[in-house]
Amino acid sequence: MQIFIDAKPADAKSLKDVTVDRLRFVFRRMSQQVQTVRVSFTDVNGPRGGIDKHAQIQLHLDAHGTVIVGATHSNWRSALESALRRIAAKVVKTLTQAKRPKRQPLRALSLSTSSE
Repeated sequence: MQIFIDAKPADAKSLKDVTVDRLRFVFRRMSQQVQTVRVSFTDVNGPRGGIDKHAQIQLHLDAHGTVIVGATHSNWRSALESALRRIAAKVVKTLTQAKRPKRQPLRALSLSTSSE
């Protein structure tokens, strides 16, 4: 699993080590299916404050495509944890659906109604 982190705001750069540790912990059982992870941190409002810290996680799964999730909170750690929680649930759902057998289409029932 390759991890790429893009933290443009200066106060988010301190989260790089925490982000890598949390990603490895959350995806420890699914690391065989996950090829690359891209995490980006952006400050929507700039230095004005408020609920504007955005964390976006993009995962590329081997056989199932790309999964993207974002979360916005008042601090970086909360945004990261919320995005991790959402993407873990989404990946588990994607992998579970892939294991489930496909339903067979309903075939036309041939009812022979003979009135004799």
